Amino acid sequence: MLSSLIQIFQVFQVTSAVVVTAVLFALAGITLAGSVVGLIVATPLFVIFSPVLVPATIASTLLATNLSAGALFGVTAAALIVWLLK
Repeated sequence: MLSSLIQIFQVFQVTSAVVVTAVLFALAGITLAGSVVGLIVATPLFVIFSPVLVPATIASTLLATNLSAGALFGVTAAALIVWLLK
């Protein structure tokens, strides 16, 4: 009796694993298809607006770098002042 229950449980495990795997593969395929469609739609926009996007990207990268460097210099200065006052 117990051995037949174990076999039924194993069959149920395999069946549920196959179903879950198929559903996840389907969701992955839908996600991939949506990403490809989005890329196909967005590519002409990137080409059209690239004269604006490239300088804006460069400027925002420089701005972020300078803000990070300024924050780092401020933290370093505060640490040095604390070290000197000890």
